[in-house]
Amino acid sequence: MTRPGMLKRAGIVALVDLMDTLKPPGLDVLAIIVGSLASVLVVIQPFTSASYMLSYALDPTLFAATIFLALRGAAGITGMVENGLLQLIASYPIGRLHLAIALYTSRVLVPSLAILGAPTVAVAIVMMPVALGSPLEYLATFTAYTVQAVMYGSFFMLIALASRSPGTSGILSVAFYFAYIVVASTLLYLLGRVTGREMLVELATASYLPGVAILHYGGGEIQAWQPLLVPLLAISAAAASILYFTRRLEP
Repeated sequence: MTRPGMLKRAGIVALVDLMDTLKPPGLDVLAIIVGSLASVLVVIQPFTSASYMLSYALDPTLFAATIFLALRGAAGITGMVENGLLQLIASYPIGRLHLAIALYTSRVLVPSLAILGAPTVAVAIVMMPVALGSPLEYLATFTAYTVQAVMYGSFFMLIALASRSPGTSGILSVAFYFAYIVVASTLLYLLGRVTGREMLVELATASYLPGVAILHYGGGEIQAWQPLLVPLLAISAAAASILYFTRRLEP
């Protein structure tokens, strides 16, 4: 099978599965709610910084996106295994690698972009002078939040594939999210402050990419490696998920 033909089939699978991921009620309602609330939140505050303004809207949105990815995005793959849909899709003339990438796109990438993109667009409309005053800063902040969500979703997909149970996957994914927040951000930061180890503080800051972006644009000092930690975690988790799907998963 030619590579263009394989890519076309992968695109079809991603589009079909995306319709299931986005089917109402779900992401559509969530996008409307977070977009509307974001507009209200930023209008009532006197913002002058594009990154801080957008963070005010995207911090709660990131939590909503994370829960969606855990309970409906990645966990939906286990439902496909249970009801035999994944086995049916696997019978389609498409390689496992392309199928894994298609499902990753429809279950992690697109939902992350859609959920975080809705309030980003809404805020840009209602606060256009601030957003257009620093477009690169505004876009970089949105990108930081999206990469953070994709990182969570990548781990959720790996958990879902390993657990093969929607309920177990959802619970473990949410537990992983809170454990990451508590251990990587809070405990590392506190331990670094108590012991005087600045490296731990920097590591805790680097574990939350939006915080790194806001610190940078706010005039704070960041290390060159700090913006790379979350993207590297996202790439590693995505690669592990795709590798698990192609080598070990039996639909």
